[in-house]
Amino acid sequence: MSEKNNQANPEKPGAMNGALSGGISAAFGRDGAAEKVRENFRQMVAGDAAPGEWAYSWRRELNRGGFRAVDFLMEEVVNSGKCIGCASCVTICPTDVFDYRQETPVDTRTDACVQCVLCTEVCPILRPADQDMDALVQYGDNPLDEGYGPYVYGLYTRSTDQEILARCQDGGLVSTLLTFGLANGSLKGAVIGDVLPDDNQIGRHILAKTREDVLQSAASRYTYSPNNLALADAMGTDVNPIAVVGVPCQINGLRYQQNSAISQSMVKWLRKNVALVIGLFCSEAFTHESLDKLAEIIGTERRKIRNINIKGKVVVRLDDGEVREASLKKYREFARPACLYCTDYSAELADIGAGGIGLDGWTYTLVRTKRGHEALRAAIEAGLLETRPLSDEPRGEFLMKKLSADKKKNRPHPAQMPTYQERAAQAYLDPKTYYTKGPGAQKAEPDNE
Repeated sequence: MSEKNNQANPEKPGAMNGALSGGISAAFGRDGAAEKVRENFRQMVAGDAAPGEWAYSWRRELNRGGFRAVDFLMEEVVNSGKCIGCASCVTICPTDVFDYRQETPVDTRTDACVQCVLCTEVCPILRPADQDMDALVQYGDNPLDEGYGPYVYGLYTRSTDQEILARCQDGGLVSTLLTFGLANGSLKGAVIGDVLPDDNQIGRHILAKTREDVLQSAASRYTYSPNNLALADAMGTDVNPIAVVGVPCQINGLRYQQNSAISQSMVKWLRKNVALVIGLFCSEAFTHESLDKLAEIIGTERRKIRNINIKGKVVVRLDDGEVREASLKKYREFARPACLYCTDYSAELADIGAGGIGLDGWTYTLVRTKRGHEALRAAIEAGLLETRPLSDEPRGEFLMKKLSADKKKNRPHPAQMPTYQERAAQAYLDPKTYYTKGPGAQKAEPDNE
């Protein structure tokens, strides 16, 4: 994996990133087969083909000698503005075709493509998960499903470690599970998000190997951190077993990599060595430019912002300890447009889902799989976590259902959604309301929920 691939460029990822600025590229001039695949794919998406059949449009090309999937991916996903930035295509590419800049892949070494189609295969934007995804995730017995994915049970959790509580965002569940796993040897590393050394609100990926690595990365940021890029660090140095922590789009990207129908050494490595997957609840992330706007809204300098939390409003803690608040509705004007293409609030493919809704100072915790249950139980039995039932604060369950429903309401699969350019022409880029109050709502079928 090239060193360039491991460096996310934080420069202004704004509403229109660099990958879009050049318009439609001349990529298809390289490989007519890629153009034919795209034509077949679009016909299937627009026609009567079941979504599970869409991948057939490129999988069948493997039997014909393959095609330059990088060209198809760049045109259909990146240049269309639909890329969510999960970086799965970057980390799975066996020949290092991609760099990652401004929250999207860039086909810097495009001639290195060996027509393996893995970049297309692992992209959640292009297709739904294969029908055997549940078998990979291995949900617990008799799971519940109330609109936010299968889970076995939910509860509130809080760390008993005072150092973690002093650094965490809410209850410290994630930091507790990671530090405990690293201490007892069940984990050798963890793919997580950190911040840049000179800007504590701009995310970056790291492979944490120590307690201090985890603690220095504790608490949330609301700009995008490409956590999955750290998978390349883990695979390249064979650090295993590992945990992976990410927002839903990143968890989905990881699972698509693990469940690829194209057998390859990196796919096998991820299946074998990812021991725990923790998903962070997420409605949307925000552009880097939003930080300047937020500072303006609350009347301070950006450099003074120490921490941001969202609790139905934007709660900002400054470096001197002062807390100021701002309207979430107003701040949402600066959400990443790419977040329109996500329909998952609660990380439905994770082993454990976690977020700061409901009871203040506690983590709302959803246990989905046996792996998640065992990791949580071990930490509880070691005295590192205390728990409370969800019934102690019913608003948590209400919010879980509402926020998950908002993510799904009226939204088709991302492959069927409008491109960035089409949305820009409509002068409507808000990912939160496009399908509820915006242009998408006008064409939507009635909500049956």
